[in-house]
Amino acid sequence: MIARILAPVDGCDQSEAVLPYVEELSHRLGANVTLLHVFPPSLHSQQDIHAQYVTALADDLRGRLRRRDVDVRGVVLEGKPSREIVDFAAQADIGLIAAAPHSQTSSGHWTVGRTADKVIRETSKPVLLAREDARSHARANGLMTRVLVPLDGSRASRDVLPCVESILDPIWDSGVGTLFLTHVIPSTHYAAGPVIARRVDYTRSELKELHGQASRYLEEVAVKLRRGGRHIETRVTVGDTATMILETAALLDVNLIAMTTHGYTGFSRLFLGSVADRVLHNAKVPLLLVKPQRY
Repeated sequence: MIARILAPVDGCDQSEAVLPYVEELSHRLGANVTLLHVFPPSLHSQQDIHAQYVTALADDLRGRLRRRDVDVRGVVLEGKPSREIVDFAAQADIGLIAAAPHSQTSSGHWTVGRTADKVIRETSKPVLLAREDARSHARANGLMTRVLVPLDGSRASRDVLPCVESILDPIWDSGVGTLFLTHVIPSTHYAAGPVIARRVDYTRSELKELHGQASRYLEEVAVKLRRGGRHIETRVTVGDTATMILETAALLDVNLIAMTTHGYTGFSRLFLGSVADRVLHNAKVPLLLVKPQRY
């Protein structure tokens, strides 16, 4: 499914934090890699320096790869980064964009960088985001071997599964890798009031019924994925969706969270700004975002 990986780099260490993941995916999938460096027209006179940077980075990555049947190349383009990244991914038939959301607020809290944010919103390609601090976590916890996929009951939320399967298939064959499917039940719901709807807590019996429905739903999805002895686990939680995804990820010690950018919410825009946005800002592991096929 993923034959070509695009990794945008901008010259700083933070943007290169995603490269260990690119290296691992290239090894597993036999995927060719393109390192793309985009510089503004105002720096046209320095284009040779930019070319030297990305060429050296490509040579270094090529030397680290465990497979010799894949190609690594560096490409330099002049223009607006987000536009050039999106256009290049479409024209070169890229299967995955791997990038680092490396802008940071003065308070130290991570935010999605403007370029990464625009790429996520404008591209139809899966996007893997890994922050610089994910490197230390990866050294202790491995790379993309324990994957958490939140499902909300919609068909759209399951569109992430083929991409996750392609990432795990090579290590599933060797008996490694676990996929965790999770569903979060909100603790409250809207109920009709005399004037407007209001939020009320579910009763214990209602939560028990919802928990049973969610468990059956996850198991139905898991059964289809367990062929060949694949290790699939399911977990149902109750509470705020983003909070419970993050707590489940920490509890299960996952090293990748994968989710669609739009679920059953009905928003006309991407799910970023809500659950996926909060997960991205607070997770200590990389996040894989996949846009549903019908969007």
